[in-house]
Amino acid sequence: MRIALVTEWYASHEGGVASHVRELAKWLKHRGFEVVIVTNEVRDSVDQGVDIFETPGPRDPLFNLNISPSINSKLQEILEKDVDVVHSHHAFSRLPLSAIYLAHKLQIPSVLTTHTVSFLPDLEYFWQAISYGYPRYRLRLKKVDKIIAVSCAAKRFIQYFTDRKDIAVIPNGVDVRRFHPAKNKEYNKELLFVGRIVPKKGLHVLLYAMKKVVEKDNEIKLRVAGTGRLLPLMKSFSKALGIEKNVEFLGYVPDNELPEVYRTSELLILPSITGESFGITLIEAMASGLPVIGTNVGGVPEIIRDCGKIVEPNRPEQLSNAILEMLHNPEQMKILSKKCRERAEKVYSWDVVGKRILSIYNYLTKTEPRS
Repeated sequence: MRIALVTEWYASHEGGVASHVRELAKWLKHRGFEVVIVTNEVRDSVDQGVDIFETPGPRDPLFNLNISPSINSKLQEILEKDVDVVHSHHAFSRLPLSAIYLAHKLQIPSVLTTHTVSFLPDLEYFWQAISYGYPRYRLRLKKVDKIIAVSCAAKRFIQYFTDRKDIAVIPNGVDVRRFHPAKNKEYNKELLFVGRIVPKKGLHVLLYAMKKVVEKDNEIKLRVAGTGRLLPLMKSFSKALGIEKNVEFLGYVPDNELPEVYRTSELLILPSITGESFGITLIEAMASGLPVIGTNVGGVPEIIRDCGKIVEPNRPEQLSNAILEMLHNPEQMKILSKKCRERAEKVYSWDVVGKRILSIYNYLTKTEPRS
């Protein structure tokens, strides 16, 4: 089976969709399938041992989407090369949607994974009005053979734009061999934030909370792994709060170094304030044996469950209390650590998630599953 994974973004620093596609490609290739990745211009070195077809073109300044008028002709050339399944990723970007249209035209089975929850996701009438204002988009979703959502929250959001009821919920996956707990780890008071430093990720709320945390326990440290347009501002903000000695900005951490960053930390914080459909950093932390604290937005509560704590977004007082309560109870942290690892293995391991996706490919192509 030859599978085309189509994504608007694929660079290693471009977020959860790129990470999901990269890991899915790796898992499929390991299982003996032929995989090609179709994306816009790759701007850094991402070597997965699979063919990467680029569709370069100008991008719009607001959403960084390819706006080349020749995109369909380039895509068709690629998809006509004995592709058995087209799997598009991200339901609200041009390249994956164009691939769905062309797959339908070429009579190739197609799958769409939606990774999105936008702002104010509970405003049903607002989003349905938006969707009916773009009938071409709703028609495009009708042409795909199967829709997958990475969380129940993502499923609810995409249902504003389609009348389909057969949407499957299959979460993001994590490589539990690469992300694993440290052996003989000594208890420390290291907090960790991993992600793009953009407004919706809520790092500013975490820094506010850290000020309250440090006032009660000056031994607690925070490491910030990631980069983004707000990085200089967040560095200045930590100094203004007087907590710069307790906050270390690591910048961009390469993929091969990231597992060790998790293993040498004690607790992951995801303080998102909106638009978080999943949160891959949560399952990377859980696979590494780290309890997690996240906010009550999007799909985050679905993942955390009993593997940590959930606080309301934009509530630094709640966040600081949760941090102190967890770090000051090391025995409970050990119990949570074991629970996190078990849940990662049973629910989010790529061996589990990949098989669920593969079963959809097999159904659409009428292929017998491999033993």
